[in-house]
Amino acid sequence: MNPKEINLLPLLSYFEECHEGDLLSFTQWLDKAIYMFHYLPADAFSELERQNVCHVLMELKEAVVAIHLEQ
Repeated sequence: MNPKEINLLPLLSYFEECHEGDLLSFTQWLDKAIYMFHYLPADAFSELERQNVCHVLMELKEAVVAIHLEQ
């Protein structure tokens, strides 16, 4: 496998199995995860870690929405 190539088959399988191929359903769960992440105990993560995790989740959500719109 080329280092530049990424096998997204496990992620696609997850969408099919858990969200019946509905990418928008997945984005709704990402929204819930981001919302709930803010209610974890303050000492569980530093503020920077919390911000970085939320940023990654938001970027993932935006990528999924972009894929959905391109279909």
